[in-house]
Amino acid sequence: MVLAGAGMARNLAAKIPDIDITESLVVDVERDRDAGVAAACEQILALRDSGAFDGVHLVLVSRCRQVAALLEREL
Repeated sequence: MVLAGAGMARNLAAKIPDIDITESLVVDVERDRDAGVAAACEQILALRDSGAFDGVHLVLVSRCRQVAALLEREL
């Protein structure tokens, strides 16, 4: 999931017990709204490199172009 902001990150962390959103990521997203895009893309690339899964389901929260541009450079 692409975190759109610190409020969203805190809300998800509080309401969904199985989601792990570190406080450092919340702070990063609070300082730079693009940090959520970068974190999601890093996780996608790590999953790809691990070979554990054939794909991902990504919730973009209106950040489609940013995610696509970053992943196109990496894939």
